[in-house]
Amino acid sequence: MAIGDLEIYDNAGRLLRAVPEPDWQAIEPAVLAAVRATPRGGWPLTVVDPEPDAASGRIRVSDLVLTAALSRALAGEPDCFVDRIEATSNDEVLQGVQIQLSGLYGADLVTVTERVRQRAESVLSDVIGPGTAVPISVTVVDVHR
Repeated sequence: MAIGDLEIYDNAGRLLRAVPEPDWQAIEPAVLAAVRATPRGGWPLTVVDPEPDAASGRIRVSDLVLTAALSRALAGEPDCFVDRIEATSNDEVLQGVQIQLSGLYGADLVTVTERVRQRAESVLSDVIGPGTAVPISVTVVDVHR
């Protein structure tokens, strides 16, 4: 199974929902603790070295670090909630970022998505390095009150 291959989890979830567990309340804490204790793997992303002549080698950061930084930066947005953030890469090079939002009903969602895109560009510059120019897709997939 490849990292990011969620089909097996979707199938397991469907099977588990189809067969109710009568004593779920008794085992719920143990199941949740086991899931939370499971380490998550991430994909390495090459970072722009701020001092390329200082030492040999390459600097890498996990895509999980990037998506967590984006999530923290976007948490304060008043007119939306982040639904999903995904970073795509190829051979350790960031290829793009997809951000899905739930927008506040009545808000100017065009302005909201542009503000989110600008904030995401700033985070990419901080995490991956200045001059990072990759496509950033910001999509409103839901509306809330």
